[in-house]
Formats: sequence, structure tokens, C-alpha cells
Amino acid sequence: MDRAAGKLLTKVEYFVEDRLKNRLSQKMYFHNLEHTLMVVEGVQVISQHAGISEEDRLVVVLAAFLHDLGYTEKYIGHEEASVGTAAWFLTENGFEQDRIELVCGCIMATRFPQYPKNELEKVICDADFYHFSLLNYQHFADRLKAEWEENLKVVYTDLAWDKLNLEMLRRHEYFTDYGKTVLQEKKAFNIKKLTNRIG
Repeated sequence: MDRAAGKLLTKVEYFVEDRLKNRLSQKMYFHNLEHTLMVVEGVQVISQHAGISEEDRLVVVLAAFLHDLGYTEKYIGHEEASVGTAAWFLTENGFEQDRIELVCGCIMATRFPQYPKNELEKVICDADFYHFSLLNYQHFADRLKAEWEENLKVVYTDLAWDKLNLEMLRRHEYFTDYGKTVLQEKKAFNIKKLTNRIG
């Protein structure tokens, strides 16, 4: 990666960390800095396996850092707010307009339900649900439950939440080859655990 790209990544990391630490509600138990950094890590792992060029990898890593900044402004429709902040930040830092549009496309692709239109969008979509494949998946599911209760005033019993999560995991599909093989296999383990718990 060239020096300019490295410099921009350092800048975006500081910018995002500062925004999320100082402007994000304390009631964001799931969509927070930890989640953002996990998506960044997921994007790096998946794009490496997908053989994506360094130039394109920069686009999708920038999108991963910036994709949830809109939560500092609003809960519903946060993707559009994230796009606005991303476009402003990248323009300020001299990033090319056509590549800013690619970053913004990646951010909008994370909106649920996901309909990625190209390989980069597929990468970030899979990374956004990277936690579905983790051994401590339940930890993240519990955090999201608490976040929805606080921010959306939606309350579930533990059983209803387990059933909702099981349905979500079963219906969810990964888009990249790495997602369809490696992540899908790990996600299947979480599906089995939930199925057993629900009985």
C-alpha cells in the first residue's frame, strides 16, 4: 500500500474513533466502535481471500470504517447519514470523486435487506455479518437485544429473541466465496446451538 493510502487509513481510523467515542449514544451496545473495527477486520480477511486489488481494498476498508457513523445522528436511516459524513471526510482529504462514490455504494449496500451490486459491496455485506460466524455470537445477539430495547423500544422475551435470531441466521446468506464456505460453516454451528437451546 502506498504512503498516501496508509496516511488516509490512519486519518480515517482517528476520525472514526473520535466520532464514535464522543458523539455516539452510550446506549449503542452493538453498533459501536467494537463492531466497526470487527467489520474492518472482516473486510480485510474476506478481500484478501477474494484476491481484491490493493486499490479496491482501500475503498472497501474506508467504507467499513465509515459505514456506521450515521448512528451518531439517527438510528433509522443511519446509512444515508453515514454516506454524507463519508463523502465530506473523503473529499476533505483529497480522495478521488469516482472512488468516493464506490465507498458510498459500499455503505448503502449494508442496508438491510442487503442487495450488493458488485464484488466490493459483497465483501462489506459479508463483513457486516461477520459476527454470525463467531463462537461468541450470543454475546453480540444479547447486545443487539439491549440496543433495540433502548433505541427502538422493542422488547422481546429471551425465547422470542432466540427464535428471531434463529430465523435471521437461517435466512441470511453470505455473498462472497469465502462467506459461502468458511463463514457459512461457522454460522451453521451457531444455528445448531440456537436450535438446541430452543428445543
